[in-house]
Amino acid sequence: MKAIQITAFGGIDGLKYVELPVPTPVDDQVLIEVKASGVNFVDVRQRQGTYQRPETKVGSLRLPHIPGFQVVGVVKAVGPQGDRSLLEKRVLAMVPDGGYAQYTLARANLTFPLSPSVDDAHMAVLPNQGITAYLALCVSTRVRPGERVLVHAAGGGVGSLGVQIAKILGASQVIATAGTEEKRAFARSLGADVVTDYKKPGWTKEVLEATQGQGVDVLLESIGGEVFHQNFECLAPFGRYVLYGSTSGPGAPLEPRQLMQKAHALIGLYVPVYLGRPDIVHDGLHFLVNHVTQGHLKTQVDRVLPLKEAGLAHELLEQRRAVGTIILNPTLD
Repeated sequence: MKAIQITAFGGIDGLKYVELPVPTPVDDQVLIEVKASGVNFVDVRQRQGTYQRPETKVGSLRLPHIPGFQVVGVVKAVGPQGDRSLLEKRVLAMVPDGGYAQYTLARANLTFPLSPSVDDAHMAVLPNQGITAYLALCVSTRVRPGERVLVHAAGGGVGSLGVQIAKILGASQVIATAGTEEKRAFARSLGADVVTDYKKPGWTKEVLEATQGQGVDVLLESIGGEVFHQNFECLAPFGRYVLYGSTSGPGAPLEPRQLMQKAHALIGLYVPVYLGRPDIVHDGLHFLVNHVTQGHLKTQVDRVLPLKEAGLAHELLEQRRAVGTIILNPTLD
């Protein structure tokens, strides 16, 4: 089978298009013939070697490594303890790695069947980016009807879904940030009530003005850097801050006593931890698929590229040029 491997940490040239044996499912695993694989910023971080640094403390990779956490495809084989009724079924799956390939393995309890009516590429947004947004707003904390929510990086895969999930949960006001006018217009089209630029000086004042000085009750963020500390300026008393990444670097350390001043909660979200709770992941996939098929939740595909162009996908993400999710299709030449 064809696959993309990270063979060296660093630049795009560390990604290689290679020929490998088709893996064999064990236990209750399923073998999926991949039709669409969603690209995440975490894939870029893996390639760069971010998770090899001691200060990151979220695990490390052994090379060569096939990246990719979210796929849609057809089950072609099951392990000896697997459910044979899944054979030839179309599924989406959250995989621990291996998504950038023509075939990949998934745990049966981290897959979800799909109807013929839904599009492969659009559904491939859900198993990781969709699950991240779901966990942030439904598990790490739960947005209550009438609350105000701030979603950073709303032009990306997680942020765009976060805006919509907050609305589904009954948020009275959703404020979105994005770094380009194109992405801000996209956030408005998804239902964001207020949109601003987190790179602009004084953006926190805009948030406070939009909330009549109250601030937001829930804040969802993966930018890091100086934005991390700025966020507390627009977080309401008893506000919950869900942190799931730091694409601009971790920023300066936080003095824990700062959280006491307004009874703030800072909640960390690291999706791989939830591989140990497949029941929660399965509930999330059910929520996401149902709302997409019912038309309540819109997935945004920036573009679909052949598998061999994974390097271009990474380049577009690093340059913040993707609006929504980039999909790799192993069936394209």
